[in-house]
Amino acid sequence: MINRMHDDEISTVVRNDFCLLRFAESLYSKHGHDPSKHDYIRQKIRQVGRFLQTLRRISPIMTLEDSIKPRNFMTVIKAVQETAGFDTNTNSYKTPSLALKIGHSLLKVSDIVRCHALMAGNEDLIKSSEAFQKLYQAKWSEYISHCALTTISDSKYNKPDNLPLTEDIKKLHQHLDSSAELATAALKKVATAQNYSSLARTILSKIVIFNRRRIGEVSKMKLMNFLQRDHSHTHEGTGLSNYEQKLCRYFNRVELKGKRGRKVAVLLTPDMTNALNLLIANRKECGVPEENDYLFAVPQCLTYYRGHESLRRQADECGAQKPDCLRSTKLRKEIATTSQILNLKDNELDQLADFLGHDISVHRQFYRLSEPKIQSGKISKLLLALEKGKLHELHGKSLDQIGDFTDEDEEDDSEDEETIPAENPLEDASDKTNGPLESRPCPNTSEGLKADRPISENDVSSRGRRMPKRRPWTKPEVNAVMRHFKMHISKAHLATMRECEVCKRCEHPVLQNRSVQNIRDFVRNRGRNFKHVEN
Repeated sequence: MINRMHDDEISTVVRNDFCLLRFAESLYSKHGHDPSKHDYIRQKIRQVGRFLQTLRRISPIMTLEDSIKPRNFMTVIKAVQETAGFDTNTNSYKTPSLALKIGHSLLKVSDIVRCHALMAGNEDLIKSSEAFQKLYQAKWSEYISHCALTTISDSKYNKPDNLPLTEDIKKLHQHLDSSAELATAALKKVATAQNYSSLARTILSKIVIFNRRRIGEVSKMKLMNFLQRDHSHTHEGTGLSNYEQKLCRYFNRVELKGKRGRKVAVLLTPDMTNALNLLIANRKECGVPEENDYLFAVPQCLTYYRGHESLRRQADECGAQKPDCLRSTKLRKEIATTSQILNLKDNELDQLADFLGHDISVHRQFYRLSEPKIQSGKISKLLLALEKGKLHELHGKSLDQIGDFTDEDEEDDSEDEETIPAENPLEDASDKTNGPLESRPCPNTSEGLKADRPISENDVSSRGRRMPKRRPWTKPEVNAVMRHFKMHISKAHLATMRECEVCKRCEHPVLQNRSVQNIRDFVRNRGRNFKHVEN
């Protein structure tokens, strides 16, 4: 595995340090049985190799074993900071995650050294490694971890969290469907490695997109997992509806190993299943070795096709407006975010998180609607209500039920104000001198303006622009509202939305053409007029 490492100065450092080779051996004993983890092992080794290379350059320390001696602790701190690109002026790291990873590796190296010292009975080395671990627990956070974590946290401020566009997702699905159809026809016609590769990459992307699954989980799916999938249809008597039972029979369900050893499921449509069966039937003809036990196996290799490369290529080719957003992580966040509009129950949310392979706490914290959107879209409505002094009107309402407060006053004055205020707002709609309200002229017309008062400059300017059409209040409508809000009007009190809803419901069908906001504005305007007459 080390021989496949890139041949450079770091690989030379790795091959010539005995303690570093022991660290590599420990990683291989834990993860070496899984070929997909070999790149991870090489990456961890090269990180420590870079640290040791820096340590040799800034100090006389030459071996990794000497670096974990207590007297060299501060030199190790400087080497880690330099390797991770620490800037003393800004107190931040260029690569903060590297500093954290090297720290974890050094702690593991000290454990390895202590274990070998115990087996060899080397008391000095035992005390030295134990002392380093005590220093690490006491001082590493102060010198390295705290600043690295702060750098990571600060980099997330005001960072846009772009989700994929719905139109882009549709384009990607359509492109994948057409590509899969062409690749299937080509492989059926001629079984070549190129046609096999084209179909494998396309189906891999389709499964990832449809299931919103992590790319690595689908890419590393074993052939055995697909062949041993559950074919039984024991869905009757489970409390599912007829439609849900049909869906259970329509999809094939394959269980595989997910992150942290969780069992996760992949749902396959009949088209996906047929394409995978075609790939399996042509594995030998297309040059896939029998030893390769991956479902999406690469011909002439023991590895698998990497889903992120396939998905990136398909996203670039489908003509999406934002192809960079069509990634596995973005798509998983998109379904977790948009599912909030469904108002899922707790048990349903648990099922969604379990299908995505999330712990429920991780799902709520990282994958649901982000905090900036909640604060901007929902909490701001509460702040606007406080600013306008209308918090008392929101009694018993949730954030989703709070209405629009932005231009309410302007809209109310122009659209819902009464046509002609009565001399006494507490009287009914009929007037002794002017007659019923229906027969009064509307102030939007020139007749109404001439009859009631002289034309002002404001009236002239208002006639130049389109004014909203106002519907006069009829006598039955006014009487219906007055039965409920006569006391409110006499005291110039505002009616709540709930009270107006009750009024509209009780006075149906008289108020069927009036909205709850219309009724509320009627009470407010009558109260203003009554207060003006009193004064």
